[in-house]
Amino acid sequence: MEINPDKLSSKERYKLLIGSVIPRPIAFVSTVSENGVPNLAPFSFFNVVCFNPMILAFFPIRYKKGDELKDTVKNITATKEFVINVATEKLAKSVNTASGLYDYQVDEFEVSGLTKSKSVTVNPPGVLESPIRFECVLEKMISFGDDAGGSNGIFGKVKHIIIEDNLIDNFRIDENLLKPISRLAGSKYARLGEVFEIERPKV
Repeated sequence: MEINPDKLSSKERYKLLIGSVIPRPIAFVSTVSENGVPNLAPFSFFNVVCFNPMILAFFPIRYKKGDELKDTVKNITATKEFVINVATEKLAKSVNTASGLYDYQVDEFEVSGLTKSKSVTVNPPGVLESPIRFECVLEKMISFGDDAGGSNGIFGKVKHIIIEDNLIDNFRIDENLLKPISRLAGSKYARLGEVFEIERPKV
């Protein structure tokens, strides 16, 4: 089957991408509004950009046309700060709960039953229950399209990292202890399955 994406509806493009690009890691992002209201939301269009400088990026999808930006985007635009909390199996239900489209004044920490942890270098709190937390400042924001289905690419420079001691040895993270979760299509999530190694070519 061959597909021209320009001839697909937005829904068809979305379904095709989220079913093909899997598994996707989850950025569980905490921010604070200009008025001091905490916000917490998961984003599965997320990954590493580079390590020198250390940059992470996630892409909140715009579900409506024009200025209907997500609360996370509004907060980061105003404050230039956020925390990316790693989503784990223990956090799965809370991550799903926080994904709801709540009113701007709703504190998703309270809705999801999670604990605020004071950050070291930024104002937004981290999620205490998350074993790895990246405190970030906004490096760059790039808008991709104004219509529904576009996104605001948010690139954050990592200023501080908090990691539970048992997870790290010589800067290597034990993925079996971390137990990260990822997103598939629809309402499906995935946990870490079988891990295998292949030695890189020596050239």
